[in-house]
Amino acid sequence: MRALILNGSAVPIGNTGNLVGDLIEELEKAGIESLHVPMYEYHFTPCNECNTCEMRHDGRCMDEADGTNEILSVMREADLIVLAAPAYAAGVPGVMKLFLEKAAYVLSKGDRGLHGKLGAVITVAQHDGADAAYNELVYWMLHNEMHVIGSNPLTSFKVGFSDYREDKFGMKGFRNLVDHIIEISEKE
Repeated sequence: MRALILNGSAVPIGNTGNLVGDLIEELEKAGIESLHVPMYEYHFTPCNECNTCEMRHDGRCMDEADGTNEILSVMREADLIVLAAPAYAAGVPGVMKLFLEKAAYVLSKGDRGLHGKLGAVITVAQHDGADAAYNELVYWMLHNEMHVIGSNPLTSFKVGFSDYREDKFGMKGFRNLVDHIIEISEKE
């Protein structure tokens, strides 16, 4: 199994980034190849609904310079896609939202390239918005015909200004999610 983790945080060493690091470590211990893509390294342009992707029907955006097509290609190769993001203003950060909006349009008008892929979500908030961001990312996956791996409790961390490991429910959900991913990978 190959996992792709898209990290929507602007802070490389913070709660979201550290959770991504923990996830990669756990997956690689189980023999799951993982690739981490920090979204803030890209400068995505907004989708202008030019419909070129629909006309060409090749699953590519006509904007070849902003990294959208590069990430979409990696997503198509992955078996599991994890969207990890902090909650800014009760939603995912703008850079991630720009990519997801454009990617959803290209995928729905083009090749439906994520159909049947596995997906998982991790969100973090200082006080409000982790659940709203979680729901936003799960909805994006469902819209793109992915199979979402859940956990109980959800991997929706409420951390205040503390370390994510202090959220006992979030950590229980994280462990549950990792176990589910490993269980699925062993069945393949």
